[in-house]
Amino acid sequence: MIPFICKYCGKDTSEVDYDYLNGFDHLSCALEADNKSNEFDHCVLCGVETAYKRNTHIDMRHGYIEGAGQLCPKCYNFDTISVTKDENPIPLDSHRQLFTVSEYMVLSTPNDMELGAKVRQLYWENKK
Repeated sequence: MIPFICKYCGKDTSEVDYDYLNGFDHLSCALEADNKSNEFDHCVLCGVETAYKRNTHIDMRHGYIEGAGQLCPKCYNFDTISVTKDENPIPLDSHRQLFTVSEYMVLSTPNDMELGAKVRQLYWENKK
C-alpha cells in the first residue's frame, strides 16, 4: 500500500477527502508553501526587501553571494565599510570571503569568549 503522507507537514492524508488534496499532500500545506516561495528575499546585511523572489534561481539574480545569501544593490555595491575603532575603512570584499566554523567547535566551547578566540585563531590559520 502506498503511504498517504503530506510531504509538507508529515501527517497522514489517507482519510482526507480528495477535494482537499494536492496529490498526497494537504491542499492547504501546498498553497502555504507556494505562497512562501513567492515572497521577496531580504538583504542578509541590512534586511531590506530585495527585488528577487525566493524562488528566483540564483543564476538569475544580481548581488547573490553563494554561502551567504542575497544582498541589496546598496550593500552589494558598497566599496568600503568602517568597522574599526580608528575608522579606517576595510574593503567590503574582505566581508565576502567566508570560512567555516565546525558545529563541534561551537557546541564544545563552554563560553563565548573562548569561542571567539578559537574563531580568530582559525581565521588567521586560514589566511596563511
